[in-house]
Amino acid sequence: MFGYGFVDILGKGDFGTCYEITQNGETFVFKVFNQNNVKRRKSKLSLEAKFLNQVSHPGIPGLLKVIDQDGVYGFVMEKKPGDTLEDTLTWGVAFSKTEIIGIISQLIEITGVLQESGICHCDINPRNILWDHGRISLIDFGSARRKSSRCLRSNQDFWGIGDVFMRLGIVSRSLSINPEDLSIDGLILSQEEKKVIKRLLAIESPIKITNP
Repeated sequence: MFGYGFVDILGKGDFGTCYEITQNGETFVFKVFNQNNVKRRKSKLSLEAKFLNQVSHPGIPGLLKVIDQDGVYGFVMEKKPGDTLEDTLTWGVAFSKTEIIGIISQLIEITGVLQESGICHCDINPRNILWDHGRISLIDFGSARRKSSRCLRSNQDFWGIGDVFMRLGIVSRSLSINPEDLSIDGLILSQEEKKVIKRLLAIESPIKITNP
């Protein structure tokens, strides 16, 4: 496989398949797009590579190579460690308040790096966040877009961060008294903390951003 050894299939989606591959003892991710999507949307698919080339952060996978040959179009990327937050929730893992704040703080930092480069990830959710002993990585930039006037009015990344907090918070024993109460006011938070989450979710006084 283009000089790499096949290890496993990491996942399949509407646009393609992600493989774990290896070379010289190192493992990578090879994201291969479906041929039909390449024919119809290649210019849009290529944006993911452009965005990954623009940013550098330990919590964002680095792009190593674009492969476009023999009818195959895809990206070889750094493989970040950890399990998705979606998987940890499925397994019944309940994070502490300290751990959740750590996750959200890192997400805000990563989002800040993207904002400085004029990029909106547009798909921040537990499925696209890897957690590895306290450190996180934000993956899958297939939905990422240039920051636009629409992003300024209703920022999807901020909403995504707030949604991740809520998904983790409502199952946290240190944040939720009643697991049936899925509201922000049902969490053990100060009024100021609740206000921040409400602003992220655009419930009140949405956080505004400016063009870089």
